[in-house]
Amino acid sequence: MPEFIGDEIEVRFAVKPGPPTSFVWQGKEYGIAEVLKFWRALDFAKPWWQRRHRDHYVVKTTTGETFELYFHRGFGRRYWVLSKRLTKDVL
Repeated sequence: MPEFIGDEIEVRFAVKPGPPTSFVWQGKEYGIAEVLKFWRALDFAKPWWQRRHRDHYVVKTTTGETFELYFHRGFGRRYWVLSKRLTKDVL
């Protein structure tokens, strides 16, 4: 069963632009071993100042956990959110 998290996180990259290579959540760094899924959600139904554009990633960490995270690219501040933990530690 997925665990909702919804926390803002810091995301790190080896090369920009490109997929994330790690993220920091609750003071711990999680290395990303693989991007399992990517999709972009664009919201053109609302006026420009209310739109939410998000880049979603499902990633597997070096510890074997699977998380869903997204980059909020809407009007105003841009930020990363750790949305859900899809699996627990397996290592």
